[in-house]
Order: sequence, then C-alpha cells, then structure tokens
Amino acid sequence: MTVRSAAAALVSLLLSASAVQAQDVLDALVSGKPYADLRLRYETVTDKSRTLLGDGAAFRGRLGYDTARWHGLGLGVAFDFLVPVGAPNYNTTRNGKTLYPQIADTPLAALKHLNLSYVSTELGTTVIAGRQRLALGGQRFLASPDWRMHGQSFDAVQLVNTSVPGLTLTYIWIDRVNRIYAETSPFDLTTAAAGANQASYFKSNSHVLGAAYTGIKGLRLEAYTLLLDLMPPAFAKTAAQRNAMALYSTATNGARAEYTMPLDEGLSARLVGDYARQSPYAANPLSYGLDYWLAEGSVTWGRLTGAVGYEVLGGNGVIGLSTPIGSLHITNGWADFFSTTPVNGLTDFSFSGIYAWPGFLGLRSLTTTIAYHDFGSAKLDLGIGTEWNAQAEFVLDANFSILAKYADYAGSGLTAGGTPDKRIFWLQTVFRY
Repeated sequence: MTVRSAAAALVSLLLSASAVQAQDVLDALVSGKPYADLRLRYETVTDKSRTLLGDGAAFRGRLGYDTARWHGLGLGVAFDFLVPVGAPNYNTTRNGKTLYPQIADTPLAALKHLNLSYVSTELGTTVIAGRQRLALGGQRFLASPDWRMHGQSFDAVQLVNTSVPGLTLTYIWIDRVNRIYAETSPFDLTTAAAGANQASYFKSNSHVLGAAYTGIKGLRLEAYTLLLDLMPPAFAKTAAQRNAMALYSTATNGARAEYTMPLDEGLSARLVGDYARQSPYAANPLSYGLDYWLAEGSVTWGRLTGAVGYEVLGGNGVIGLSTPIGSLHITNGWADFFSTTPVNGLTDFSFSGIYAWPGFLGLRSLTTTIAYHDFGSAKLDLGIGTEWNAQAEFVLDANFSILAKYADYAGSGLTAGGTPDKRIFWLQTVFRY
C-alpha cells in the first residue's frame, strides 16, 4: 500500500467515523422529550393596606424540550409566555397601579431554562451549566419556587457527586438570579425597592456547598453553607439601591435532619429539625449574627397526614434573617405577608392536615389541605397575626388538574397599631404534557 492510498484510507475512516458521530448527535437531539405546562389562573386579593380590591386572570404557557443523552451530554431549553386575560386590576410592580394589591405576574415572554448537562455513572457525577432550577434542603435558603407564573431560576454551574454510597456532595456557583419578573422593569426605577426586592434579576458571585447522607434507613442528614454575594441589576445606580441590595449578601451555615419511622401497619411518623446561623458577607456593611431553627413532626395514617411545627427566623431590631433566593410562598402562610422577615424576626407556630383521596368521584385523585399559623416576633415576643390556609386539588388524569386555594391572614388591624388583614383566593387549571 502506498503512502497516498494509506492516507486516503485514513481520511475515509475518519470521515466515516465523523458521519457516525454526527448521526449519533442528531439522533440524541431529535429523540428527546418535548413538554408543555399550561396554566390558567384567576386570583383575587383583599388587602386592607390598599384602597381597592385586586383581581384578574392570567395564562402562562411553558414550552420546553430535553434532548436524549449523547455520551452523557444533554441539552434542555424552555420558554415562558405570560399574558393577562381581561383587564388586570392589580399591581404587578410594573404597571403603576399602586392603589391595588400586588399580584406579581406581569406580561412577559422569557427564557426559562437553557442548560447543558453531563452525567457520568462511572464517576457518580452530574454537572449542569446554564439557566436552571436549584434547591437545597428544605428550600428555605435556596429554591426555584414556581407558584408565581414565571418562577425563579439561576444562571449557575452545579456539580453533584454521589460516588460514595449514601453520600451526596453538591457545589453550586451562582452567576445570576433570574427572578419572577423576567426582564421587565419596575414602574419607578429610582426607588430602593426597584434595585432590591422588586428587581428583575440579581447579579451574583455566590457559592453554595451541601452534603447529604442517607446511609441509615429512614434518616437524612444534611449540612449546608451559602455564601451569597448579591448585587443590584445594571439600572440600579443610586446609593439607596446599592445599600438595600448589599443587605442581601450573607453567609449562612446550617444543618438539617429528617427521620421517618414506621409505627404500625399503615402508620408512620416523620421528624424534622433544622438550624442555621447567618452573618453579613461581601458588601453587607452590618455586623450581626442571627439564628434560624425549625422543629416539625408529622404522623401519617393511611391517606391522612397531620403535622405540627415551630419555626424561628431571628431579628435584632435592625434587620431580620435574610432569605432572598429561598422559597417564600410555601413557608409562613400562603398570603405571602412575610416574604421579607420583619426586623424583630418571626416565629411561626403551625399545624396542618392533608387528606388524599384516590379515585374520588371517578377522578384520579382529590387532595385537600388545611393549615393554621400563629405568628409572633422573635425579639419582642409580640403577636403579629394568624392565618388560615385551605386548598383542594382535583387531579382529573395524567395531564389535567384543577386547584382551588384560599389564604386568610388576620392582623390586629392598622387602627390598633398592628398589621393589615389580607385575604387571597385562587382558582386554577393546569395542563401538563
């Protein structure tokens, strides 16, 4: 064989291999899984601190696609589209309707997820880079809540290792926090809130470490550290905006334990304990140390689960415990009255009951929930209101569900020097494919 013919054979082999690889990549791209999450919701809010009743309906369409894996690599993408149905009689923080209560769903078309992932079963390692959902432990300090129409996401790199049996190690670097408003801008760009809790995004140079151990039956132990260096969006240029945003930068170190144990046939119990200590970090100018702790117990008997809990978020009279990228709606009542911890902190004594009814009236299931919260201040031990929550979710089949939900927060009233009452009702239908 001549050198020329050998070179030609090598080139032909490489081209053939490249063609096979290209076909494999194409197969992975086209054999993935498309999905849709369509949500229609009506919401009405009575807030005694506002002049008018807030109500309106909105439709959210989420369309996404996850490719199949090629040599461990996968690509995921999703878009959200949110449009009001009828006239929005509420304050989105973007439309200037400040006489109305706030319903933080603004019209938008936005990228929800776009990430590249790599999974190695041999190394027990997963790497995800790009826009993604994140969650840690009980989701108090890090979560991607999706209750609002356009939920929170993160531009981040996440590394998860499970090579040691029973042990999951996680490291996350967060470059940007994409909030529920997407790229829409606050109505008044000059306020401190516009650069902080109403911001469309946070710039970030934050690090998250987590270690979870599940090697003992029924027990999950977890330790976590969050070093949050959060910065205001580009439009926030005033000193007040920078100062407000600097208070969100914190260092939080904590540990969590969950234990589930059978008690009898059809009867089990679950215990949860969580403790964390928080201090300033990065550009935060304050000096403090605040505690967080949670104790919760529940019992499940057949289809019925009852739970009781006590949660404390510390406050020193100047600032309360900070949870700017955690899950807010699922904690401390659905009226979202305490989405920011009061400066004197917050205590929450709660109890709840959940009943699941498979096959209800020929449907797939009915799940009902009722919960009660008694709120107080952690520093001064003053009562700051109570709240009842109730929910019924009808799951018709694998795709359709209907949700009715109610929150009733009762403060002592503004005329008595207390907090305003707030009531919210939601009616929602969801189609998922």
